[in-house]
Amino acid sequence: MKNHFNWGIIGTGGIANAFANDLKLLTGHVVIAIGSRKKKSAENFAIKFKDCRPYDNYLDCIKDPNVDGIYIATPHNSHAKYSLLALKNGKPVLCEKPFSINSVEAKKMIKVASENNLLIMEAMWTRFLPHISKVRKIIDDNILGDIKSLYADHGQNLSMNRNPRLWEPSLGGGALLDLGIYVVSLSHLILGVPKRITSQANFTDKGVDEQTSIIFNYKNNAQAVLKMTLKNNTPCKAIISGEKGYLEISGPFYAPASMMLILNDGTKTFFDNNYEGHGLREQAYEFAKCKNLELIESPLMPHKETLEIMESMDLIREQIGLKYPND
Repeated sequence: MKNHFNWGIIGTGGIANAFANDLKLLTGHVVIAIGSRKKKSAENFAIKFKDCRPYDNYLDCIKDPNVDGIYIATPHNSHAKYSLLALKNGKPVLCEKPFSINSVEAKKMIKVASENNLLIMEAMWTRFLPHISKVRKIIDDNILGDIKSLYADHGQNLSMNRNPRLWEPSLGGGALLDLGIYVVSLSHLILGVPKRITSQANFTDKGVDEQTSIIFNYKNNAQAVLKMTLKNNTPCKAIISGEKGYLEISGPFYAPASMMLILNDGTKTFFDNNYEGHGLREQAYEFAKCKNLELIESPLMPHKETLEIMESMDLIREQIGLKYPND
């Protein structure tokens, strides 16, 4: 199996920088190409990474013959556009969350990838972290018994952050797509597709949700209570509760985190967090592994689940009345 992987990155914002920096802690993964619409932005990014070539357009970055895979790190509204551009030019894609604006876009992205026998994977980095592997095992081993409830919140006070991607409808702004995707994805991981969804939201003057609350109801009478907000900080923790006890994931649950398992018999088990780095490199490792195995999807973040999550997000947006220009 190839131990060296050359990345091309589309976009030069905060998540692109965090991803590239985290790759420094992963043996054999290097960023060799960066694409931006602005030459200066590409150059300023490239200078921080040895042998990284700046491109003042996305297509030339994608077409760089030495690039093994493309990481899409642009605003939400352009995920589908640039993923499709990469796929149609023969490059596998790791696409930032949310995978797309809606399920229609997501289906097209996966269809084009399949037609070209190329890997495409949602960069929901939480799914690949060590503590989530432990969560999966605890549930698979039935340590908690039947899961009956899930609580997860993701709130950040971003009032002073004027980045347009958070606030502009044209860029897919709002709490749901930027923060809510984490709690929705976690609920799908733990409990699967909900039977019924109930949602309410408050909106900004520009028409995107600043705070949304959601209840997922399931066939086995399990329930997930999910909250997200751009206006205030919350604990950002998750609690998974079953018939035999509960597991509390410390905040922020979506990043490398410690956990406490508390069973009904009084047994307590603490899982420490000794992680080094941001947490974005595990998805890169999984992506390279899948590509080397000639897979078109990851078993840890399969296409079916990405589509199911986007369909839930579509229904939530319909219920709260959140619409985007490119819907």
